[in-house]
Amino acid sequence: MPKNSTAIYLRCYPEDRWEMMSHRRALEDLADRSGLARPILYLDNGTRSTERGPRLEHLLADIAAGWVDTVLIPGAWVFALCPEAARATADRIRATGARLVEMASPRTRAALQTAA
Repeated sequence: MPKNSTAIYLRCYPEDRWEMMSHRRALEDLADRSGLARPILYLDNGTRSTERGPRLEHLLADIAAGWVDTVLIPGAWVFALCPEAARATADRIRATGARLVEMASPRTRAALQTAA
């Protein structure tokens, strides 16, 4: 794995047989448009938000080791459904020095387009 890499983190419960392909493609497109490295996927498929996902733990270890410096997510909900728990994980990622990039929601994109 190259140093200073980009990652995508996704979690879905119940298990998604398509492995969140639409979210993954949207985040890969975001990385391309942003000039980031091709993202490495960390997917906890079938993991409840109340459980610590093994791929999330792997991602956190890779961030701490300096392998990942940018994490792309569709929203903080991938970390937990509870907003406080989701924010705690997001803060943990940022505290390690990684940049956390959340994809704009359709509502946010519409508001941005209207304002432009």
